[in-house]
Amino acid sequence: MSGNIAIVLEEGLVAMIVGMTVVFSFLIIMIFSMSIMSKIVLWLNKIFPEQIAETAKKVKKAVTGGEEEVAVAVAAALHKK
Repeated sequence: MSGNIAIVLEEGLVAMIVGMTVVFSFLIIMIFSMSIMSKIVLWLNKIFPEQIAETAKKVKKAVTGGEEEVAVAVAAALHKK
Protein backbone atom coordinates (compact mmCIF):
# COMPACT_ATOMS: atom_id res chain seq x y z
CA MET A 1 0.00 0.00 0.00
CA SER A 2 2.76 2.45 0.88
CA GLY A 3 4.51 1.69 -2.43
CA ASN A 4 1.36 2.73 -4.28
CA ILE A 5 1.26 6.07 -2.43
CA ALA A 6 4.93 6.73 -3.30
CA ILE A 7 4.21 6.15 -6.99
CA VAL A 8 1.20 8.47 -6.93
CA LEU A 9 3.18 11.17 -5.11
CA GLU A 10 6.04 10.82 -7.60
CA GLU A 11 3.66 11.14 -10.56
CA GLY A 12 2.04 14.17 -8.91
CA LEU A 13 5.44 15.79 -8.36
CA VAL A 14 6.42 15.18 -11.99
CA ALA A 15 3.11 16.64 -13.22
CA MET A 16 3.60 19.69 -10.98
CA ILE A 17 7.15 20.30 -12.20
CA VAL A 18 6.11 19.91 -15.85
CA GLY A 19 3.17 22.29 -15.35
CA MET A 20 5.26 24.92 -13.59
CA THR A 21 7.93 24.68 -16.29
CA VAL A 22 5.36 25.18 -19.03
CA VAL A 23 3.86 28.22 -17.28
CA PHE A 24 7.29 29.73 -16.56
CA SER A 25 8.36 29.21 -20.18
CA PHE A 26 5.16 30.83 -21.45
CA LEU A 27 5.66 33.85 -19.19
CA ILE A 28 9.28 34.30 -20.34
CA ILE A 29 8.23 34.07 -24.00
CA MET A 30 5.41 36.56 -23.39
CA ILE A 31 7.74 39.07 -21.70
CA PHE A 32 10.26 38.92 -24.54
CA SER A 33 7.57 39.17 -27.22
CA MET A 34 5.98 42.20 -25.51
CA SER A 35 9.38 43.86 -25.26
CA ILE A 36 10.05 43.27 -28.96
CA MET A 37 6.57 44.51 -29.93
CA SER A 38 7.10 47.66 -27.86
CA LYS A 39 10.33 48.40 -29.75
CA ILE A 40 8.59 47.76 -33.08
CA VAL A 41 5.74 50.14 -32.19
CA LEU A 42 8.21 52.86 -31.16
CA TRP A 43 10.06 52.40 -34.44
CA LEU A 44 6.80 52.54 -36.43
CA ASN A 45 5.73 55.65 -34.53
CA LYS A 46 8.87 57.41 -35.76
CA ILE A 47 8.03 56.46 -39.35
CA PHE A 48 4.28 57.14 -39.13
CA PRO A 49 3.76 59.73 -36.38
CA GLU A 50 0.27 60.40 -35.07
CA GLN A 51 -1.22 63.68 -36.10
CA ILE A 52 -2.11 65.75 -33.09
CA ALA A 53 -5.47 67.43 -33.44
CA GLU A 54 -5.37 71.08 -32.48
CA THR A 55 -8.12 72.02 -30.11
CA ALA A 56 -9.79 75.38 -30.42
CA LYS A 57 -9.20 77.61 -27.45
CA LYS A 58 -12.33 78.50 -25.57
CA VAL A 59 -13.07 82.19 -25.52
CA LYS A 60 -14.60 83.54 -22.36
CA LYS A 61 -17.84 85.34 -23.01
CA ALA A 62 -18.05 88.88 -21.75
CA VAL A 63 -20.89 89.49 -19.35
CA THR A 64 -23.58 91.54 -21.03
CA GLY A 65 -25.28 94.43 -19.30
CA GLY A 66 -28.49 92.52 -18.62
CA GLU A 67 -26.76 89.57 -16.97
CA GLU A 68 -24.69 91.84 -14.77
CA GLU A 69 -27.82 93.65 -13.54
CA VAL A 70 -29.48 90.33 -12.73
CA ALA A 71 -26.40 89.19 -10.80
CA VAL A 72 -26.40 92.43 -8.78
CA ALA A 73 -30.13 92.08 -8.04
CA VAL A 74 -29.70 88.46 -6.86
CA ALA A 75 -26.73 89.42 -4.66
CA ALA A 76 -28.75 92.28 -3.12
CA ALA A 77 -31.75 90.03 -2.47
CA LEU A 78 -29.57 87.40 -0.81
CA HIS A 79 -27.83 90.05 1.27
CA LYS A 80 -31.14 91.35 2.67
CA LYS A 81 -32.17 87.93 4.06
